[in-house]
Amino acid sequence: MKKLIPTQPRIFILGVTGVIGSGKSVFCKALQKLGFEWVEADKFVHQLYVCGQPGYLKIKEKFGEKFVNSAEVDRKKLREFILKNPKRIRTLNELIHPLVVVEVNKKVDQLVRAGKGKKPILICIEAVYLDKKNLGKFVDKIITMDAPDDVILERLQGRGIKKGELLALLKFQRKNIY
Repeated sequence: MKKLIPTQPRIFILGVTGVIGSGKSVFCKALQKLGFEWVEADKFVHQLYVCGQPGYLKIKEKFGEKFVNSAEVDRKKLREFILKNPKRIRTLNELIHPLVVVEVNKKVDQLVRAGKGKKPILICIEAVYLDKKNLGKFVDKIITMDAPDDVILERLQGRGIKKGELLALLKFQRKNIY
């Protein structure tokens, strides 16, 4: 009689992408109730933007001191600056995305190790961009969220983003996500 060899637990990673305010987080919260572990790429961006962290240092070096303070990257100033020129958005993404990929990879490895013996291991990665050379290389399937501009504008009231900036950001993100 042949002895059965245990196999690796099944791992399924779902990518949840879409423009800012499209409903990604709400969808991921629902997935958690179904047993998914939720990895939020933007949380890693916030950590990388803390003073002394790699993202902070790269932004300070590339864009200048005026976009950082003693605690962190000034996201509002940086957003206003980069939205004036799509090339700057690409430059920022080229600086930060590889750093986020490293952090997401660490988190996925941690979740897989913690889920040993549990079948299947379900993970959702939430990110605005899931291109195949960066975060997209981790996922088995991608779901893209979207909503009309007026709904997004209503959802994001109170975040301190000017309407014109938000519309420019949505335009850029839609062009580069879809």
